[in-house]
Amino acid sequence: MVTRPGVSLLALLLTVAGCALEDDSIARVGDRAITAQDLQDFIDKLQHAGDADAREQPPIDHLQTIIDFELMLLEARSRGIDRSSVYLARMDRIRKAKLVSEFEGRSIDTTVQEGELEEFIVRKGFDRSIRLGDIAVADLETAEKAVREIEAGARFADVARKLSMNEETAGRGGDTGRYTTRGQLLPFLAEELFELAVGSLSDPVKVGGRYVVFKILDEREAQTNPRQLGQIAEKLVREKRLIAKAELVAELADQYSLEPVPDGIAAAVEALRTGAESVGRDPTAIVIFRYDGGEISVADLIIAAKRRKGNVLESLRDTEQVIAFAEQHIIPDRMIQEAAVREGIDREEATVQWLEEKAKQTLAEALRSSVLRERAKITEHDVRQYYEINADRFLHPEQTQVQEILVETEEEALRLVGLIKDGAALGDLAKRHSIRSAEVRDDEGRFHVHRHESPQFGGFVEAAVEAEIGALTGPVKVQEGYSIFKVLSRERKRETFDEAEARTRSELRRKTRRDVFNEFMEELRSRYASEVSIDEDRLQRTTTLAAAR
Repeated sequence: MVTRPGVSLLALLLTVAGCALEDDSIARVGDRAITAQDLQDFIDKLQHAGDADAREQPPIDHLQTIIDFELMLLEARSRGIDRSSVYLARMDRIRKAKLVSEFEGRSIDTTVQEGELEEFIVRKGFDRSIRLGDIAVADLETAEKAVREIEAGARFADVARKLSMNEETAGRGGDTGRYTTRGQLLPFLAEELFELAVGSLSDPVKVGGRYVVFKILDEREAQTNPRQLGQIAEKLVREKRLIAKAELVAELADQYSLEPVPDGIAAAVEALRTGAESVGRDPTAIVIFRYDGGEISVADLIIAAKRRKGNVLESLRDTEQVIAFAEQHIIPDRMIQEAAVREGIDREEATVQWLEEKAKQTLAEALRSSVLRERAKITEHDVRQYYEINADRFLHPEQTQVQEILVETEEEALRLVGLIKDGAALGDLAKRHSIRSAEVRDDEGRFHVHRHESPQFGGFVEAAVEAEIGALTGPVKVQEGYSIFKVLSRERKRETFDEAEARTRSELRRKTRRDVFNEFMEELRSRYASEVSIDEDRLQRTTTLAAAR
């Protein structure tokens, strides 16, 4: 049978059947009809997601996955998860984020114009690499003292030698001895240091547990490869997006007459001083901003604060802090959400369908999480038992035990080979002649290596892992000279429980969750068996047509 490209599986099914079925379902779960088109769409999504073999799997397997998903929705609704405050709050966040994303996508242009990337590279210093000097000290007071001494005329190098805790650089007068590009520094350091000219001194900067004063000792041109250019272009796009969003929000705030409510903000500050619990039973009653069509309350403030790390509410102690927090974390998205609703984006068919699908996925995920919390529990005994039962899963990488003599020249190595063949003990010769570091080997030249240590041993590992056990091998040219050795053994030692505990726990947790969920799905299939029906004939025709495509 010859088919035309682009003709859907459902259209082919109806054509071959020779009729226009009023009910074209191939299966039902409760009131939900699953059609041949649903099956085709599901397989197409798998392929688009990277599952190249999706069409090779039996359609009944894919159909069962669709049915299982519908069973999860039935169970989630029967448990009332779709009416729970947690689920509804999550869907509200998803809806708002979708509106923001859609409106921004239509309103913000981040196209990089000709010359913009080059200007950005120069402006941000990506065309420079700088050589830094540093003075690292324990506290801010000492760092400020160092700055004062240098500004009073002391040489940076002398102050570094006297005060710096950085053992690597203090002896060189603070000179790091290398050139650093912007991309090699932490973002906050890059922002600070690449604004400075050669010879300039930075303010004290907290890095880790120390305070550091930097000096720009020198600079030179930095070369960028295509990968780096791509990363810089991404940074430019992010900057353009942030600037454009800020401008958009300011325009919308003006358009909707957004203004603070002084009495509300004062009440919020007073309540928050003693903790969120003091806000009262209805935090929505304390309004801190109003705009045409809506308002922002302390409830919004609390929700936004809880999404940030740390106890943010404790830091909101005055009017300015509350306003600044709202302007950064609440107002931008609220203004854009309002604009999206006014444009009717929330009522567009594509948005409605996306949200409906997202609601189903979120509901199924909530059920799965609930089941796993209830059932997928493991004890310390379980972890230990899994480790003991699966001993062969927790092994160190294979190690090769060797006994070796390393010397500088091939002539000396050949001479030693002759002595060994004449009966001299390899260990005795290693004691007297091997130049291999004593940190690596014992007195008689014994040590072990792993494949991943190849760079450390400069060619020796490759020879050792291939050599015959017990045979004298060499001389072999390695990075440090010439090696003659015997492989004593090869083995994979078992990791101790302490070494393997984290991996054991993670592996057992994954297995337990998988087993528990599979068991749960079997329960659902049994419980809702009367709700499921499959039209075997239509499924067979669907399978036949799919194979003919």
